Amino acid sequence: MLGRITNLLEKQRHVLQETVLLNRTEGMPFNWIQKEIVYKRASDENKSQPFGTQLSYEDLGREWFLHSTFPAKEVNDDFRITVGGPNCKKPYRASILNLAGMSFGSISKNATLAFNGGAKIAGFAQNTGEGGLTPYHKEFGADIIFQFGTGYFGCRNENGDFDAEKFKEIATLEIVKMVEIKISQGAKPGFGAILPAKKNTEEIARYRDVEAHTEIHSPAHHSAFGNTDEMIRFIDRLRQLSGGKPVGIKMCLGQKEEFEEMVNTFAKHNNFPDFICIDGAEGGSGAAHMESLHWAGTPLYEGLHFMDKTLRKSGHRESLKIFAAGKIISAFDIYKALALGADACYSARGMMFALGCVQSLKCNLDTCPTGITTMNPARVVSLVVEDKKNKVANYHRNTMEGLRELLASIGLKDTMGIDKKYIIKRTGETQTRSYEEIYEN
Repeated sequence: MLGRITNLLEKQRHVLQETVLLNRTEGMPFNWIQKEIVYKRASDENKSQPFGTQLSYEDLGREWFLHSTFPAKEVNDDFRITVGGPNCKKPYRASILNLAGMSFGSISKNATLAFNGGAKIAGFAQNTGEGGLTPYHKEFGADIIFQFGTGYFGCRNENGDFDAEKFKEIATLEIVKMVEIKISQGAKPGFGAILPAKKNTEEIARYRDVEAHTEIHSPAHHSAFGNTDEMIRFIDRLRQLSGGKPVGIKMCLGQKEEFEEMVNTFAKHNNFPDFICIDGAEGGSGAAHMESLHWAGTPLYEGLHFMDKTLRKSGHRESLKIFAAGKIISAFDIYKALALGADACYSARGMMFALGCVQSLKCNLDTCPTGITTMNPARVVSLVVEDKKNKVANYHRNTMEGLRELLASIGLKDTMGIDKKYIIKRTGETQTRSYEEIYEN
C-alpha cells in the first residue's frame, strides 16, 4: 500500500506542487506571476496588482527598466515590421508578436482553431509548426507562416525528401504570407525527432504525407541541403516556387564560428534569407531528448546579441529581419528581445497560457487536462474555440498595450528608441549593470 501511495505521489508530484505547495514566485518553467500576467490579459480582467512586487530586487539576476521623469505623451503603436529583403517580391507586414510554431498533432484540433481565430481577430501571424498545413489553419483566415523541417511534412515525396510541387501548392495560397525552414529548435537543437506510431493517426498522417500508424523519424539534418551555399540556392528556389514570398530559417545558435561562416557566405553571394528566427535553448517542446532539453543550445538573449552583432559587423544587418523565441510572455520580455537586436518575437507557451494551459507538464503523454496538447476527443472538446480564440486575441492586444505603456514610461515615442541602456540587471550583492555593459557592441 505504501508503495502504491509513493508511486501515486511521484506521478502527481508536479500537480501538487503547482496547485498547493509553490508560492507565487516559484515554479518552472514559469512561475505563477508570469502565468497570471497572461491569464488576466487573456480574460480582459483588471490588470492591476496591489501591495507591491513580490519579486525581490535583491535577488541575483533581477532585472528592471529605467523610466523617464518625463514620460512620452504619445507613442506610435503600429508595432509592425516589413519582412522581405531585396530578392523578395511580396514583403509581409508582420506584427512584432506572433504565434510560434506548434504543429497540429503536438497541439489539438481545437487549439489550432482557437489560435487561428485569435490571430485573425488581433492581426498577427500563426506559424504552422513543422506538421503541415491543415484545414484548421485555414478556418478563420488568419495570416499563416508555413514552416517545415527535416521531415518535410506536407511537402515531401514517398522517400521523405522535399517535393517542390506539394510545396508550391501550399506556399502560393493567399493566406500563406511567409515560409520558414526549421534548421533546429531551441529545446532540442541538433537532435532528430520521432512521431510514435500510436500518435500517427489517419488524420495526422494525411496532412504530413506519411503512412498512418507507423513510426516516423525526422532526422537531425536536411536532405535538401548540407551547407550554407546549398541552403542559399534552396531558399532562392523556395522564393520562386512561392511567387516571391519571404523565406527564412529558424535555428538555435550553437557553435558560433559556424554562424560567422554562414553570414560570411551570405555576404559573399550577396544573398540572405529574408528573416532568421533565433530560438533560445530555454524554448519549449512537446517532447525532447533529455540531454538536448536540459543542456543543448545557446540561451535566447546571448544568442540574439551574438547574431545581431555578427550581422552588424558584416555590414549586412539591414538585409534581413530577426525574430526571437524563447519564454516570451510579457511586454518587458518583448522589450528586452528588441533591445538586443530582434525585430519581432514569437510566443508559444504564452499563447498556450492564453488558451488556459495550467503547466501540468503532460504535453508528451496525451493526457493534457485542458485539451491543448492531447488528441483525446473527450479532452479536446473541453477547449471551446469560440471562447478561447477571443482570449488569445485579448492576450495579444493587451500585451501590445502593455508595450505601448512601457515605452511611454521610458520616454520613447516608438520602438526605434529602444536601447539596451534602459535595462538593468543585478549581477552581485551590491553590483548592477545595464544590458549595454553586459552585452557590448
